[in-house]
Amino acid sequence: MSILCLGRSIKINYAKWLKDAGQELWLLTSVPQFPLQHDYRFVRQLDNFDSGEEVLSIATELAKHTVFTHILPHSEFDLVRAAQLREYLGIKGQSVKSAMAYRDKVLMKEYLEKADIEVAPFKRLNNWTDILLFCKKYPFPVVIKPVDGCSSKDILVAKELSELATFFQHKTVEGWMIEKFIDGEMYHVNGVITENGDAFFAPCAYINNALDFKIAGIFGSRTIEATTPLAKRLVELTKKTISALPATSVLGFHAEIFHTSQDKLILCEIASRTAGSLTGELIEKTWGINIHESWIKACAGNIKKLQYNSSPDVYAASIRMPVRTSTLLMLPVSVPFDWVSTMCISGTSGGKYNQATTYTDDVVSAVITGKDDKQLQEHITTFIKWLEHNVVWM
Repeated sequence: MSILCLGRSIKINYAKWLKDAGQELWLLTSVPQFPLQHDYRFVRQLDNFDSGEEVLSIATELAKHTVFTHILPHSEFDLVRAAQLREYLGIKGQSVKSAMAYRDKVLMKEYLEKADIEVAPFKRLNNWTDILLFCKKYPFPVVIKPVDGCSSKDILVAKELSELATFFQHKTVEGWMIEKFIDGEMYHVNGVITENGDAFFAPCAYINNALDFKIAGIFGSRTIEATTPLAKRLVELTKKTISALPATSVLGFHAEIFHTSQDKLILCEIASRTAGSLTGELIEKTWGINIHESWIKACAGNIKKLQYNSSPDVYAASIRMPVRTSTLLMLPVSVPFDWVSTMCISGTSGGKYNQATTYTDDVVSAVITGKDDKQLQEHITTFIKWLEHNVVWM
């Protein structure tokens, strides 16, 4: 009996987390030197997980030599193919119907509308006239995004039709969607639900706009006090959203929600996987739970109860300074604040950079802490001012 793991990130340490699962681990990965790779019964490294059908063809061939009880993806890009493998091999876990509902943003929002959950007006694009008709009905700005995108990549906020014409000058509209731009602060709720219904919900907020990295703006997230009225509303909307989508027995989730100036909550989207970037680290520092580990263990049937601190005494934030179309002249060599728990310098002085394409394209990232919402936000403001003075571009 074996577990098939699909690995794209060294953060997802299947071998460490599942060492007590009592089954052999088999691994397909696109990462050289995946953590503890010698603890796996079988490892196959692929050059590209997204080129053709190699992952599926290899997995089905491996299934001829062992019995897989679970198939464990962690990346958004592998959720549907993992579900397809489960259904083909008769393995329990998230179905294709459920995976598609979380992966296809148009399908997702159709489910949510039927459940009376407010989302921005949207449309799947089939041709150029779909854009013209949508923009005639809804005023600019509008948002263009891949139907199955993630990590805020390849998103366009267009303020006029000419921007859309330029965007689609050399590509077709198939595989894209359009939606009305929502002006508001963005929050996100992250967590895990196990097969027995045990659940953990972590309300968080984005720092600045979630797309500010595109204009070289500081980007990040922070954990927020779960007992506040807004946090409770965010969690309740997330629960309602999960209930509106095709059920799956185990769920890791990352929901993004707009909070408008009129105090309305509008669901942006939800994914059936745990959050990327540094969100997992922030949640672990605040609530003491590793959501990635808990999700993977739950998917493998190797966890009884989620363990976390329901009354945190520290809250955490991540700050990222994205690359920009400039030359980087100076970076800090130390940090003067004891509430900065980690600072990572990924940029190179003298290096020439281009505009960020995703929020992980940064030259500096840090994790900072505070005893409550108020102190954390004060630390965020202080650190950003310090960072802007100590990272110099030309």
